[in-house]
Amino acid sequence: MIVQLVSFPVYNRFSAKKRLDRYNAVLDILINTDADFVMFSEWGLRDPEDLTSLEEAVRKLRKKPITALMELKENGILYLFQNGVWKNKGCQIFVTGRSATVSNVESLLKEIEKYRLFEVNGLRFLCLLCGENNIMRSIKGEDRAVFRLQKRPDLKKRFDDILANVDVVLNPTHTHWTGRFKEPFISRLKTFSEKKRYCFTCTQMKGNQLENARSNPSDNSTMKGMHSRRLMKPVYTNSDVDYLVQSYEIN
Repeated sequence: MIVQLVSFPVYNRFSAKKRLDRYNAVLDILINTDADFVMFSEWGLRDPEDLTSLEEAVRKLRKKPITALMELKENGILYLFQNGVWKNKGCQIFVTGRSATVSNVESLLKEIEKYRLFEVNGLRFLCLLCGENNIMRSIKGEDRAVFRLQKRPDLKKRFDDILANVDVVLNPTHTHWTGRFKEPFISRLKTFSEKKRYCFTCTQMKGNQLENARSNPSDNSTMKGMHSRRLMKPVYTNSDVDYLVQSYEIN
């Protein structure tokens, strides 16, 4: 199957023109993509009204089944488009390692078990929103991460059982993990991709990142695909529009 990642420019606010342009871009992707699953960078569209209109248009114009994932800017809710309908998949529970308290981790595990697991073409997906990847703690000096709350083996086992039963981990983010946050972030993604799992992330673009991606599409900072600790190479890249699209083939 084909997984497609879409990275849009950052919009701090959606003017009427920007809202329409973004809507048309999302509609074009969902109708014409060859992918089976599309993950959009966070805050892909503004509000639920956009999703309602999209839902009708895609059902009418799309020839093949498509599954897509997107968080809205106005309400911060994650939505999954599947079987012709957008479904509410909850909101981000915590942002940082410091906020990954016992209470918040328990809430996230409940959220995962209730909303964040789904299947596409027989593969099992898990979505962690942005800083929720802090459910893992990176080991200083090592290229790996472990469950953050080691003193709660009951919670560790719940998360271990979740990971053991998924094929793909998704981690769309709002902003780039740079500076001192970059290496810990990458180590978590690598750990998520262990045991033959795939892991995908994509984020919003700002500044000259689109131009950088156009000049070197296989080495950009807005999206990554990993499998068994190896960075995957996209089978398709398009940067001729005002956003970046990369597709990856998985099985």
